[in-house]
Amino acid sequence: MKKMINNWYNISVYLAGLTALLAIFLPVTEVQKCLLASICILFLHFFEEFGYPGGFPLLGVKLLLGTDEMDKTKWDCNNLSSMFGNWTFLILVYVSPLLLPNVHFLTLSAMLFLIMEVIMHSIFNLRLKSIYNAGLITAILGLGPIGVYYFINVFDSKMYNWYDYILAILWFIIVFIFCFRSKLYWNLGKKDGYVLTDQTAFGVNYLTKN
Repeated sequence: MKKMINNWYNISVYLAGLTALLAIFLPVTEVQKCLLASICILFLHFFEEFGYPGGFPLLGVKLLLGTDEMDKTKWDCNNLSSMFGNWTFLILVYVSPLLLPNVHFLTLSAMLFLIMEVIMHSIFNLRLKSIYNAGLITAILGLGPIGVYYFINVFDSKMYNWYDYILAILWFIIVFIFCFRSKLYWNLGKKDGYVLTDQTAFGVNYLTKN
């Protein structure tokens, strides 16, 4: 089990392939195709952030937690907490609207967060004063275009009430807090045996410079 958890971002690549096959061969609606495509790219997004080139944990520590601590063992972040946070977020925000299509705000929440991913990674670039950060490519070339396609070609405003927009935003905020800021997340990050590799923690570019 530990080996699987410590390779969760590599496993995500295979899950992306499986999800792509489901989107291609299952008789699904346009909305479901958008959700499946989002799940597929999110799995690849996880690999970009934690596998190759990696380095998202360092980015998170610097920009989201506001610390310059370079000892990865002091971050309260490991493969267990990272897998829990990312996979649980994917399930709650992107799988749940597939299972509950009549709960309309769930789909809206999933699609809105695609746009948020692009915005967040763009802000990371500005704050880092760089042209790249871990996750940027899959965000701009994958998640963003799916979100734009949905809102231009699939979105039907008649399906939603005014409160659905509020619920949609609240939903991904609440899920984000649970997945990445809850006591459970921090406790998982303290568990032994799930240490981040240097490539996962700092990224290929950082390692080649040092």
